[in-house]
Amino acid sequence: MKSLVLGLCLLVCAHIHAQDATTSIKIGAGYAHDFPGLNGYSAFAEISKPISERFKAAFGVKMNSMSGYPRTATVNEFTKSTTLDFNIYFLPFATEWNEVRIGAGYSFSFYNIRRSYPVVNHTTGDISNWPVQDRKGRTSGMGVIAEYEHFFVNTNFSVGARASYFKAYDGVTFAGVFGAVRF
Repeated sequence: MKSLVLGLCLLVCAHIHAQDATTSIKIGAGYAHDFPGLNGYSAFAEISKPISERFKAAFGVKMNSMSGYPRTATVNEFTKSTTLDFNIYFLPFATEWNEVRIGAGYSFSFYNIRRSYPVVNHTTGDISNWPVQDRKGRTSGMGVIAEYEHFFVNTNFSVGARASYFKAYDGVTFAGVFGAVRF
């Protein structure tokens, strides 16, 4: 599946024919959810360019910061990550004022996580303690994105909303807003 997505991205890049199209830069933030009890925020910046009338290609950077007490009240677990996103959007609805995008992407994630798992006495079944486990690493994974963008008339500015699900280190759900400028 990875080679299929990478091949599709390379094929699309090789057939770009929208050299005179506008480039859009988006900056946004919103709510991020890692798993029950681990929530926080995510901020992103993305640059996109039309590659045909119904498709856009984008490159983005995203920072996630989530924390909480999902397993025990004594350990504050967290996920902090930076991801590099490569996305392709399909535009099923596009007018002069509005645009709806559905996309798929591939992310490369650099993460720092803290988790706490119980130590169980197997003879009695009692939990003796919750040791902290810190881990850093890199991983990659795919995601899906849905966006709505409203363009302000006679300006290069727009606002929008985004919802996404990316599976890199864990499945992270995101919902937020963004502002954009077109060049």
